[in-house]
Amino acid sequence: MALSLCVPPRPGELCAPVRLRLPGDHSTQQLTSRHRVTGVETGDGGEVVVRVEITDPQTSRPIDVRFDVVRPGARPTARSVLLGTVRRGGEPAEVYGTYLGVVADEN
Repeated sequence: MALSLCVPPRPGELCAPVRLRLPGDHSTQQLTSRHRVTGVETGDGGEVVVRVEITDPQTSRPIDVRFDVVRPGARPTARSVLLGTVRRGGEPAEVYGTYLGVVADEN
């Protein structure tokens, strides 16, 4: 599984692997617009971790993405993309990602 919530990296483009530990069931994170989600897992402390490969932030605009960890079948929005499933506390959960838009410049 490798998918993007915005634009996939260019063929042959170098990407840095990062692990995003989600602080709760619903969280917003910033990614580069060109990225690739490579998996989801449950961390050692029971938290959900999203594995992402990002391109150089100097060459790719920052975007906001919302991650939702929900019970199976509870898709957050029609635009949300299923990233994978995990087990938390012995129960299954689905992890969704939703592209929210380009990070706004502050004046």
